[in-house]
Amino acid sequence: MEILADLLMASPEDIPTIVASEYPLGSFRGVNIDGLDPLMLVALQASVSGQAFDSLTDLYHPVAQASENGPWLIQIPSELTEHLAGLQPPDYPAVARGWTAVDTPTGVELSTTEAEKFLGQMAYLAQTAVFDGKHLFLWVYS
Repeated sequence: MEILADLLMASPEDIPTIVASEYPLGSFRGVNIDGLDPLMLVALQASVSGQAFDSLTDLYHPVAQASENGPWLIQIPSELTEHLAGLQPPDYPAVARGWTAVDTPTGVELSTTEAEKFLGQMAYLAQTAVFDGKHLFLWVYS
């Protein structure tokens, strides 16, 4: 089953509003990013930071959830947001190759084409978030 997710730009103070909403993408600036899961973000951060995958997983636990069965809200670490904000389209292929080369214990397969698409979506929103002093959140609802 494909992961259903939205990437949202918000402040930590907005967390209760996001979790209470049936459709946060309607109230917060963001983009639908179906197929991206939190472990893929761990792999991306491992790739760009040079840190071990296992050392980063605790950063991607939900900060809130609507119920025991989800949806879940994961705050993306500022380091990754800032890195994404600095990317330009010519950077995407190299970053995508590094990202897809990270071994993950989940065995999640991500093609470089998919990785480049995700990077384009995330980089634009990250640039806006950094400029506006906001954070990025992954809202995973399936």
